[in-house]
Amino acid sequence: MSDEQPTWRPIPGPQTRFLSSAAYEVLFGGAAGGSKTEALLVAPLRWVSEPSFRGLLLRRTFPELERSLIDRSRQLYPLAFPSAKYREDKRYWAFPSGARIAFGHLEHEHDVYSYQSSEWQFLGFDELTLFSERQYVYMLSRARSSKGLPIRVRAATNPGGSGHEWVFRRWGPWLDPKCTVHAGAGETLHYRNTDDGEQWCTRESPGALSRVFIPSKVSDNPYLSNTDYIERLKGLDPLTRAQLLDGNWLARPAKGLLFKRAWLPIIDLAPAAAFRVRYWDRAASAGKGDWTVGIRVARADGLFIVEDVVRLRGTPREVQATILGTAELDGRATMIGIEQDPGSAGVFEADSYVRLLAGHNVRKFRVSKDKVVRAQPVSAQAEGGNVRLLRGAWNEAFVQELEAFPEGNFDDQVDSFSGAFSALTTAIAPAIDPRFRRYAPHTRM
Repeated sequence: MSDEQPTWRPIPGPQTRFLSSAAYEVLFGGAAGGSKTEALLVAPLRWVSEPSFRGLLLRRTFPELERSLIDRSRQLYPLAFPSAKYREDKRYWAFPSGARIAFGHLEHEHDVYSYQSSEWQFLGFDELTLFSERQYVYMLSRARSSKGLPIRVRAATNPGGSGHEWVFRRWGPWLDPKCTVHAGAGETLHYRNTDDGEQWCTRESPGALSRVFIPSKVSDNPYLSNTDYIERLKGLDPLTRAQLLDGNWLARPAKGLLFKRAWLPIIDLAPAAAFRVRYWDRAASAGKGDWTVGIRVARADGLFIVEDVVRLRGTPREVQATILGTAELDGRATMIGIEQDPGSAGVFEADSYVRLLAGHNVRKFRVSKDKVVRAQPVSAQAEGGNVRLLRGAWNEAFVQELEAFPEGNFDDQVDSFSGAFSALTTAIAPAIDPRFRRYAPHTRM
């Protein structure tokens, strides 16, 4: 065996350029697999020989923080600094000089105030598009040094996410072809903050700060570019594939992108042996607004078959009667999915349906993601040729709504379809029905 100690070296190309940049703000990435998180962890190590140095690495939520940054730091940091110690209770690394690199999260908007009196010479945001613009800008006020150390703000991200638009605007010269100022990849520009907002300026302008975007893709990472990771990215829905594989910042949800008529062939016979779910997305009120929709989907032999769609606009009493009557027609073998809205009122209403449907296999499902994100997994299956529609009078209205999503007037059938697919592909399905165990739960990336 060799006595040589393992070492870490930057990947030539984008990762090296990111680590060597002297700009104040650097955005790194643009696609999945480009070694972004690794670079973000290593970047603050340059200054840990300074006793007063303080660095902070952030994710939006604590589980994300623990799963990515903290776990990987336990492997990386001891390679360069064997005597560095991780303080579990405080979530920071203490280095021999006295320098520290801490980990934090900003799950809620007001969480920024927990850093109100802090002073950080290095701020790192992992998956920046998951943060709000307000959180990012506020944390910049904590980037300062009373000891004369350089200030560095670093961010890594993919396109997409709730913060896509503000990140796209902030780095417009690199990402937006319609921006009045243009910059090449890796080209540093300067700006200054004025009463009228940011203004691009020259390097010599008083108060000038610098900003740059360094793109990176999986093809830049030799540890992933020759694996099946790329093939898995190709299996994503069209929107997510464009964002994560191609690093396309211009890819946005649009009519006809997530669902196409050609991906939804119609069949005349449903499978006899299948696991079935009827998933209900209920409208807030009766009238001319949204529809209450219950879609029944079967899963068999790797296919997802939409067998029936029930739609109505009705009073709460009419909706309850329809859901109960439909459950009796579907039979006890069909699982019923009830969408649980946020808040105590949503919990109470969902519980009332569980009581109403006593004797049926009824399950509550909480919704936490936006509509487009929820639709993307079933979109990928449709494009992959794994979705069928059972012939019925509902077919045309269903296909039209899916093709128009997310720009159409209604999305209730899309929501119900997404919910049914999620119910069929989570661990709960094989756990509650032995007939279904031969079908592996769908794996999300």
